[in-house]
Amino acid sequence: MNWSLFNVATNFNYLRYSMGIAMMFNGFPLIFFIRDTLGVGPASSVFTAIFFSLALLLMVPRHLFKRLYKPNVILINLGLAFLVLTLYYFFFLNTSGKAVADVGNFVFTFGFIALLMHVPNDVKDTLIQVLFVFSFFTNITLVYSLITDPNWTPGMRAAVSFANEGAQPGGNPHITARNGVVCLLSAFVMLGSTKGLLTRAFLFFSILFSLGVVVISLAKSSYLGLGIAFGAFFIFHFKLKNVVTGIGDAFKFRNLVFIILIIIGINVFLARYGDVLNLLLGYWDVFENRIMDVIFTSTGLKLSDTADVDYSAMGRVSGFGEFLETLYSWEVFLGRGYKKEYLDVPVLESWVNHGVFGFVFFASFNFFLFVFAIREVRRYTNPLSTFLAYFFLSMMVLLFTGGRPYDIAFWFPYSVMIRFLGIRYLDSFKKAPVSIQTLAPATT
Repeated sequence: MNWSLFNVATNFNYLRYSMGIAMMFNGFPLIFFIRDTLGVGPASSVFTAIFFSLALLLMVPRHLFKRLYKPNVILINLGLAFLVLTLYYFFFLNTSGKAVADVGNFVFTFGFIALLMHVPNDVKDTLIQVLFVFSFFTNITLVYSLITDPNWTPGMRAAVSFANEGAQPGGNPHITARNGVVCLLSAFVMLGSTKGLLTRAFLFFSILFSLGVVVISLAKSSYLGLGIAFGAFFIFHFKLKNVVTGIGDAFKFRNLVFIILIIIGINVFLARYGDVLNLLLGYWDVFENRIMDVIFTSTGLKLSDTADVDYSAMGRVSGFGEFLETLYSWEVFLGRGYKKEYLDVPVLESWVNHGVFGFVFFASFNFFLFVFAIREVRRYTNPLSTFLAYFFLSMMVLLFTGGRPYDIAFWFPYSVMIRFLGIRYLDSFKKAPVSIQTLAPATT
């Protein structure tokens, strides 16, 4: 981690690009804090639109439409194909209505992709650090929100309570969990390349802090997603000789001091806040019970005496029935129309509502994202790409457990992956000449 990159005087442009991208990539937790906890601005989608407009404004370059950078060609072709298809359905095969929010989602998504094409490759070093600091700060705002919320007590799911009338009670814990995942993974990928002892200790603390945030959110998809991400890490990087080397390195003076500081810090924390560990273990027990409920609902196997029906999982089971009905009807070709059915399983909904072409574009896009993510996990080209790879693996669970295929919660991170995952970087080819073309993508 290079703290000098936060020098506004010498790195202003990359900082504003990175801040704009971070606001789009992971802005919802901060939106809810400012809007609902602090009470600043209207408690409606108007504030969200203002927030994202400011983010895009920060990304506007001085060379607008004069210098473009090449994204991942496969991903952008498949991604834009699906988005254009859904836009066509929105205008011409739509029985659910043309809501202003849907129009805004399309505008912000296409605008974000367009501006990302103007962001230089060298922003990657600043961007990964801004994403980390942004998410770490948002974790702190969550703690403040919970402390000041009279309706929240330990044991409840952690989320910022919405202030608008008729909103979902208790807020959205999945947004809380996603922010924790962003902070945890960004700190994890920077930890290996960070030399400063205090900075390494801070990153390690951030990982533990973020893990706690994920746990108290009680978002099953984030638990499973982190399991997949770290499973990929151990599959491709765990070697017995590394264990032996790691044990030997642990006894070096610098590393030994680091380990002692961590142990002392944990002991001091537990001595002062001993109930925190018991609270986290209680959350884990709740998670285990919910997993048993999901298994019972989906398969009929009652693996514990207390297992009961999980109504969220039941909705997805019924959604699979809708998919089978579509599969054996003429709607299998063109689908039922824009947002006609809500399955809570994005992969299946892309077929039910948008036909075989919608499924092919959306599923192929995610398949190639998976391929590029695994390739990046194996070879580790730079911290930003590695973070995006792990983050996609962590959110891959949502393709089968929650959301809709055109949600901006998917497409804002997807847009950053299109731009920065699986492409060649300037620092990997320093000896090769860099070609920058006017009004055309640059080969990088």
